[in-house]
Amino acid sequence: MTPLNTHRTDAIEQAVVHATDEEPLMRERRLEASILQLDELIGGFRSAQVTLLESDNSYVSSLLHLLCVRAVAEFEEEVVWIDGGNSINPYAISSLCKRLGLDKREILSSISISRAFTAYQLVTLIDEKLEEQVERCSPSTVIVSSITELFLDKDMKWMESHQLLRRCLERVSKVTRGHETISLMTNYSEHMLRPSPKLSNLLYEHSDQIVQIRARRDGMLFRLPKADRQTVFMPVPWNQLTLDEFRGDPDGKNSGYIPIGT
Repeated sequence: MTPLNTHRTDAIEQAVVHATDEEPLMRERRLEASILQLDELIGGFRSAQVTLLESDNSYVSSLLHLLCVRAVAEFEEEVVWIDGGNSINPYAISSLCKRLGLDKREILSSISISRAFTAYQLVTLIDEKLEEQVERCSPSTVIVSSITELFLDKDMKWMESHQLLRRCLERVSKVTRGHETISLMTNYSEHMLRPSPKLSNLLYEHSDQIVQIRARRDGMLFRLPKADRQTVFMPVPWNQLTLDEFRGDPDGKNSGYIPIGT
């Protein structure tokens, strides 16, 4: 089990929610995962807010794929996904669509995918092109996966990594508030690269909500550090039915586990 990091409380508490304190939203959206414990804990991911899914476990990738499919199906709008860790998997999306009874071609055609293979490409995709892309396709949801991984390149100086990541985070925040998107970020790295505390603090400062995800023997621990609340969820493998599904509910209450690569 990986212990929760309890040494960054100050940085977490400095993450300020601005959106709901200013002007009322033109259209308020709320995205749920249809995972009972997670939805009860979070209350859904909301428009005009940036949520950081902080995890060193690959389950966060499964959760992102699930939320992506849910967003397209629920809102009938596009999703913009910027991938900084080569983590998006069309086969996982197809598996989810089959399980949820959705047309995979329709879902996949509604996901705009951009991949970055260097930190500079990621900066271009986020700082220079994201707002233009959002204006063009009016998505309900923006996803940036593995946002820190490329900035951990050993050939990059720390100060440059810090400045470039800050630019990206400021742009994501600006687009999120200006276009009222549901915005999700992860710091997961398949290469098990851990961001420095200062880079992590940047993520906290630019996140309206932080969800920490850790593996435990009894399941996945979801924790909201700002609210000091948590819950444990046992993922169900994609080829097994939940009780709700067995009873006839096509989605199920705990149907959120699609192993990446299946």
